Amino acid sequence: MKKIIGAVALVISNSTYAEEWNFDAVLNDKVIGQHTFIYENEKTISNANFKFEYLFMDFIYQHKSTETWQEGCLKTISSKTDDDGDLYEVSGHIGTDRFLVTTNNKTSELPSCVMTFAYGNPKILEQKKLMNSQSGEYLDVDIQFIREENHIVKGEDILTDLWRIEANIDDGDLLIHLWYDKNMNWVSLKSQTPIGDMLYKLK
Repeated sequence: MKKIIGAVALVISNSTYAEEWNFDAVLNDKVIGQHTFIYENEKTISNANFKFEYLFMDFIYQHKSTETWQEGCLKTISSKTDDDGDLYEVSGHIGTDRFLVTTNNKTSELPSCVMTFAYGNPKILEQKKLMNSQSGEYLDVDIQFIREENHIVKGEDILTDLWRIEANIDDGDLLIHLWYDKNMNWVSLKSQTPIGDMLYKLK
């Protein structure tokens, strides 16, 4: 599952505002789990939990990432992932003039301002490189607007903008389609996996 990478406004306090995305993950027309994203001030929390059967074998994917941001740039990241037994632990922080990221005890230096695949922030659509929060890889990405099209969101047929993200990763190609409404709110995702398309549907 290495290729897997409705907005509800929440008033948490008088000074705190957050948005939450709760998705069902649908693989080959079957719900296999949920993925939740919370954007709270300068913090992003991503939590995924999938379980599915393929060729009479059970597979799991669990991922949790907490990111903090400053002026549109990643400030810190901490993530843990269990990709069906393949374990990843990523941590990173801004240094003097670099972003230092450590994956499974191996540290790399990245430019001082990086972004992850934070789909809820449409500014990622302007990027040439994005960091994978699961592996810490800093990937060249090709991001293109595809077209306007109608898309079903929570049972309602709405007009959306379809975008595509392509990248090369260690075990092949990454292809993600993203749908945003006309206010640039993220409403859906489709990702190719080795065993079929993964679709995120707002709950």
